[in-house]
Amino acid sequence: MNPIVRAALFTPGSQMAWLRTAPASGADVCIFDLEDSVLSSRTVEARGFVREAIRELHTRVPIWVRVNRVGGADFENDVASLPLEHVSALMLPKVEGVDELDKCHMAVARASGRQDLPLVPLIETSSGALASLTIARSSFVFCLAFGRFDLSAELDVDPSEQSNPAMSVARGLVVLASHAAGLPPPLDSPWLKVEDLEGLRKAAETARRDGFGGMLIIHPTHVPTVKSAFRPTNTEITWAQRILTAAEQASLQGRGAFLAGTDMADEATLRRARGILKEVGE
Repeated sequence: MNPIVRAALFTPGSQMAWLRTAPASGADVCIFDLEDSVLSSRTVEARGFVREAIRELHTRVPIWVRVNRVGGADFENDVASLPLEHVSALMLPKVEGVDELDKCHMAVARASGRQDLPLVPLIETSSGALASLTIARSSFVFCLAFGRFDLSAELDVDPSEQSNPAMSVARGLVVLASHAAGLPPPLDSPWLKVEDLEGLRKAAETARRDGFGGMLIIHPTHVPTVKSAFRPTNTEITWAQRILTAAEQASLQGRGAFLAGTDMADEATLRRARGILKEVGE
C-alpha cells in the first residue's frame, strides 16, 4: 500500500450508489463506513452493499473499511461479512490499547486466514491519545488517524477550537507517536462544512503544518483541495532546492554546517529539504 495518503474519503456503507462513485473522486483511499454513518436498522443491508462494492471496485482504488468498535456487538459480524482478501486496511474506531488490535487481528484470521491486513486505529478518546505510542508501535498498524469530534464530546469542548490545550496535546501525541514508531504521518479529522472550501483549505494547511500527512474527508468535492494543501508549495520547493545546492558546495569545501543565503543550515535542515523534494515526486 502506498504510504502517501493525503485524502481518505469516507462513504456511508448504506449508500450503494455513493460507494460505486467514490473511486472517481480521486481520493488516495476510499473508506467504506459501517460505523457512525450507518443507522443501526440498516447495518445488515450496509454490510451487503459494502461487500458487493469491494468486490466490484477493489482494483480501482485501495479500499479501507471502518468497522464497528472492537468488542462491540457488531464488530465480529462486520469482519465476517467482508471479502477481506480485497480490503487494503481496516479502520478501527475509538482505539484505546493494543489489546483491541490483537483482538481484531485474531478476528480477521478466523474470518479469512489473513495475517497481514493493516489496521488504521482512530485515536478519538483521551485514553487513546495517552496510549498513542503503544498503539502506533503495534506491528499491525499502517498509520494513525485523529478523531476530534468524539474526543471533544468526551472533554465537553468545542471541536472547532484549535487552541484548546487538551485537544492540542492529543493532536501532538498522535503526530509524535507516529514518527516515533516509524509510521507514515497520521491523518487529521474531517472538515464538516461541505460547501466551505476556503475553510477546508485553511484547516488542511494547518494540519500539514502540525505534522499530519493527510486528512479524512466526508465529501468528494473536498478531495482536490485537500490533496493540493498537503503537497509542498512552490516556496518550499524553491527553498529545498536552494538548500541542496548550498549543501553540495559546502560538501566540496569539507563543511557540515553551511550558509544557505543568510541562513545557517546543517544536516537536519538538509533532511527536511530532501523530504520536501521527495514529496514532489510522489
